Amino acid sequence: MQSNKEIVLEFISATNQKDWDKVLTLVHNDFVRHSSSEPKEIKSNIGLVKFHQAELETFPDLKETVIFAIEEGELVAARINFSGTQLGQLINFPPTGKKLIADFNCFFRVTEGKIKETWVEYDNLNGLIQLGHYKIS
Repeated sequence: MQSNKEIVLEFISATNQKDWDKVLTLVHNDFVRHSSSEPKEIKSNIGLVKFHQAELETFPDLKETVIFAIEEGELVAARINFSGTQLGQLINFPPTGKKLIADFNCFFRVTEGKIKETWVEYDNLNGLIQLGHYKIS
């Protein structure tokens, strides 16, 4: 039987490989993703796959790399590195062709061998600055 941490690592690997069928086997049907960023909430494993597919339209070379992950009971906390080149629309921001490299925090709740819930937080301002959408004077 896999540990919750192994399930999370397998999920991130499947997402990087765009193996959506595998992602669906690792996430509960009634999955919920919480974030202070848009979208603030995703409800369902299909919604999560659609979110990641749309993210790939913006960052076709997107890759997430786990820096570390810590498991405690049904919770897994992970620090993850995101890298991708903005070649598509990002909300209201046009493509810049610039690369975004940033770390973010994600907390996963795993129940019955599947990811049930996540809480994801990014430094959005840093991302907009890297992509050239926002300048600090």
